[in-house]
Amino acid sequence: MHQTRRWNGFRTAVVALGIAALAASNADAAALISYTTVGSTIDSTGVTGPGAISLNPVTSGLFSNQSAFSLGEFQVADLHEGTSTTYKDTPFHFTFQMKTINGTEPVPNGTPIVINGLLNGTINGSTGSSVVATFDPASIPNFKTGLHDNTLSIPDMSLSLVPFTSNGGRTTAQAKLVTTAVGGQPIPEPTTIALFLTTLAGLGIRHRVRAGRVA
Repeated sequence: MHQTRRWNGFRTAVVALGIAALAASNADAAALISYTTVGSTIDSTGVTGPGAISLNPVTSGLFSNQSAFSLGEFQVADLHEGTSTTYKDTPFHFTFQMKTINGTEPVPNGTPIVINGLLNGTINGSTGSSVVATFDPASIPNFKTGLHDNTLSIPDMSLSLVPFTSNGGRTTAQAKLVTTAVGGQPIPEPTTIALFLTTLAGLGIRHRVRAGRVA
């Protein structure tokens, strides 16, 4: 009887831990984040020739936690044939501002995050582009919004910009954001949770078998 009660108590604890882990995981992993990148710009420094590249910001975006999302697009203009523009260490700036988490504005919301980089290369007419946009890793910070810690990253730190005749001259810059509760751990994947529960259950069965042998 004593062994049975101890086993039932252990099994109840395992189930409770599993439910708590799943609840915490689903709450943060399913978080919907709304944002904007309005205010993103390209400087005129280091540009020789007519302006050929601009930034198209995201005016109202939405993505789920731990998902890739768009910072906006580099837009290459349709230059006349025989016309070229060269960029030499020309700064660009994407301004990321989180608006809400699951429909609620975090307080404090944090200042806009400005992600910087440089453009280098030449646009030739409407069909040629050797311009590469390179992000500055030092400008990609971790930051807080309300009760959340945020880790921002750029999957592709260097982007080759396409000419106007390819996709209308649009090249998307992507980022990724991982949001967790302040002081919390990164959100576990479902497979990790399943492994955690299986391991605990296995330990309980092993303990029960050993106790039966002793009895």
